Amino acid sequence: MIRSLVLAISAGLVFASSATAGTPPPYSPPTHRPQQPKGGESVQISFDAPFVVFKSAVLQLQAVPPGEYIRKTDPDFKKKWVELPMKGGLALPSATASSFGFQIPAEQIKHRWLYRYRVVVTKSNDEKLVLPSEEGNYAFFCYDGVPAWSGSREPGKSPERKFTSEFLNTIKPYHLIARGQDIATSQWDGGAYKKRFPATFVYEGQVYDHMEFSNRGQGSAYISGKNKWALKFPKAEPQRAEWKDLPTALPSRNDIDLNPGQSTPYLPVLRGVAGLDEALTFRAFQLAGVPSSSTHWVHFRVIDSATESNPKDQYDGDLWGLYLAVTDLDQHLLKQQNLPDGLIVSIQSGIKHLPDDKSAGQKEWDTFRSGMQPGQKEDWWRTNLDLPKYYSFHALNRLIGNVDIRPDGNHGYYRAPNGQWSPIPWDNDMCFVPRHHQPGHIDAIRCLDVPRIKREYQNRAREILDLFVADASPSGGQIGQLISELARVISPAGFETNWAQLDEAAWNWRPQFNQKGSYFVNPAQGNHFGGGWERKLATNDIKGFEKYLLDFCTDSRPVKNYAPNDGNPQGYGWGYVAYEAMDKDIPPKPVVKRTDSDSQFRTFEVDKRTWPEGKRPALEWRVARVAAPGVEGWTKGDPYLYELTDLWRSRANDRRLEDRMILSQKLFAQRGTYRVRARYHDAEGRAGNWSEPAIEIVK
Repeated sequence: MIRSLVLAISAGLVFASSATAGTPPPYSPPTHRPQQPKGGESVQISFDAPFVVFKSAVLQLQAVPPGEYIRKTDPDFKKKWVELPMKGGLALPSATASSFGFQIPAEQIKHRWLYRYRVVVTKSNDEKLVLPSEEGNYAFFCYDGVPAWSGSREPGKSPERKFTSEFLNTIKPYHLIARGQDIATSQWDGGAYKKRFPATFVYEGQVYDHMEFSNRGQGSAYISGKNKWALKFPKAEPQRAEWKDLPTALPSRNDIDLNPGQSTPYLPVLRGVAGLDEALTFRAFQLAGVPSSSTHWVHFRVIDSATESNPKDQYDGDLWGLYLAVTDLDQHLLKQQNLPDGLIVSIQSGIKHLPDDKSAGQKEWDTFRSGMQPGQKEDWWRTNLDLPKYYSFHALNRLIGNVDIRPDGNHGYYRAPNGQWSPIPWDNDMCFVPRHHQPGHIDAIRCLDVPRIKREYQNRAREILDLFVADASPSGGQIGQLISELARVISPAGFETNWAQLDEAAWNWRPQFNQKGSYFVNPAQGNHFGGGWERKLATNDIKGFEKYLLDFCTDSRPVKNYAPNDGNPQGYGWGYVAYEAMDKDIPPKPVVKRTDSDSQFRTFEVDKRTWPEGKRPALEWRVARVAAPGVEGWTKGDPYLYELTDLWRSRANDRRLEDRMILSQKLFAQRGTYRVRARYHDAEGRAGNWSEPAIEIVK
């Protein structure tokens, strides 16, 4: 028996129905099986109407060969339909049911072809009904699988690398089917900036027909030739299929932003980093509690000609290589992080999302932005700005060397229902730079002119140093672990090749690429507004970039001569945060150890010898769970967990002497490794460094 698999794909299609709310519709949409056939595999299209009797049904089929894409606006879209009678009719024993089917012969199903279809049914009164409509269609895509691909970083001069089909499937492909001229115009004709072109998108057998694509970006849109893409999907797709197996994508989102993942085209000193820099920064902001985009890597393929691959020309074919999908500044960013609905504003393009209740808009944004002035009162900042989130935002921008951030660009804001605004990072492709460039801050930095607020920022900055970048190991619950987690996608285990090498082969000498030969230049020279500098990799590959990012963010400089704008990338981010967090009067660092446990509680104590001399200290406690390969209690399939994210924290303003903390065993209920720490607070609001962790392992 053929199972009905509903595949909804067309823009703005509405299934006609006379059913009222609470009653079943008179018929279901036509369906096809299999969902994504292979070449030479017959396809069964069926149509069932359990509550209506139809006399007959006709299948209208439009087969679209690769390289001959038919836009919905083309005359051929209305002309090139073949009508085929469907078999079936009244289905007994029911007197009120109709069932029709049609099998497309196997010899007509061909690899890389797009098949559109609709059904015209004739009712008992000879009235005709077109499903979904005369302007729309359903569709399926025939695909035999991703073929192997070979390419050189410089054809004719460097040896080819072979990327197997198994390797290419470690990142599942996005397919875009479109006219070749539309692709070329969109990507390389400056006169088509942000102009939308029609196309069809396919992922995991799901077909999204009549969507649109365009070029993205601001001033850098056409500089490199490997450009940003915007994939736009209709907002009214019926029974829209959900995204599957994307670790950070969201069901029912209406667009996908693709970044080239090759560092800024203005100053491509990180060319070859394969998007690891951007993925790392956005994820770090999330771990620190800052509203931030989610990302995932994309294996992008464009079908715009009859040629799938050409052994004589590595650039001729479907493969476009590696891209990084980034959540836009919209409601999906909030949903991904379980944040309540609220106003989102881009500093460059204005309002991006209004809350459903329309309680906030341009007036609220204008009021907040005009209030961020020098000399603004402390109460205003505490009322209007989510200070903890701003502290993390500012400290992390220093840590990652985000030199392109500025008051008029590369960030946004989110207004929560309580009226407080939080900054949102954006456009993180000019990071890990040890020179000043743009101002390196946003208007909200003026809150740090208030002494008490500045002290709170310094407390958070020290905390980020202690909890996120003090441990460089790949199983430390911190920055080294995060780099290791992300790098597993670029360099999947068990293969001799990696995605950074594929990106290099696909673009380094591509005819349309404007910065030829810029991948993995080592050493590379940077020249920013703050001066020149040199980026040198320990090894000239993606592993070298991993080490570069790790060294930039940790205390890796042998001589501790850190200074802002010193031009030395080794430990520069760590040093900048330490510079801003510096306060000679902070309380000392305590020592914590576990002293007792029973069936209900675990007890931890602070060594009293570390108390601030002559002062009565207040203690703050925290518990975090860490998880990664190599961490006790981790098994394959478990999530990675980071110490920067609290599991539990005591009150920071409690002035009682608490040299002992008794914690419930419920905190340690899950298998894994836990870290318990404490830090001192003084009467002036300074917090010292967190203690080294007391480790608890639950098996």
